Amino acid sequence: MLGGIVGVTRFVLSALLISVSGCAASKPATDFTYQDVPAEHIADRIFLADTIAEVERCEAPFADVRVVRPNFVSPPPPVDGGCGGKARAAAGPEYVDAVSRITALHDTVVTEWNARLKAGPEAAETRAAEVTLLRCLERAGFTQRGPGDPSLESYGIGSGDVALNNAAQKCSDLSDYGYRIASQRIRTLRSVLGRHEAEITEIAKLRPVLARHVRPGDGPDGARFGLPQ
Repeated sequence: MLGGIVGVTRFVLSALLISVSGCAASKPATDFTYQDVPAEHIADRIFLADTIAEVERCEAPFADVRVVRPNFVSPPPPVDGGCGGKARAAAGPEYVDAVSRITALHDTVVTEWNARLKAGPEAAETRAAEVTLLRCLERAGFTQRGPGDPSLESYGIGSGDVALNNAAQKCSDLSDYGYRIASQRIRTLRSVLGRHEAEITEIAKLRPVLARHVRPGDGPDGARFGLPQ
């Protein structure tokens, strides 16, 4: 009789374990709570750039993770937004430690992201998209200027030639180059972020820590343009 009960118990337990393991296998390793964040808001929503800007009265930092269509006409803003210095030091060690943790995560993510974009199938996809842009430029009368394989650099894009940069921007907007590059960058960035969800969750807890150091009278206008309060 005991053997029968044990046998039934083992069967039930086995069935439960199979059921539980099946659920575990089908459950995503991450819930990707940040995956729906608009591409241009990742710096603010994940790396708390907006709050740092408020405290330090600077342009919001971490501009390199704001994914937008390629812009060949206007240079991108600086990555750190001019933050740091006396304003950061004056906020105190608790604030400085929080920003250091955020910056370390940002740097890790960007390093991994760039490595992914420059290797394997992602690098091949980038080169294929560039071919589309360069062919458009050739139809507009621009040819390769420098040595080596055809590339944005060998064509002189970004070298300060206003006419060339304007033509490159027009080609980017009219062809699928801009869309392909922006889509690739946001897809790969989100993939890298997925490997750091635990750190992202901890960083999110730092927003109140940073916000405690916003001084009365500070606001988005002063923060954004560095205006005295």
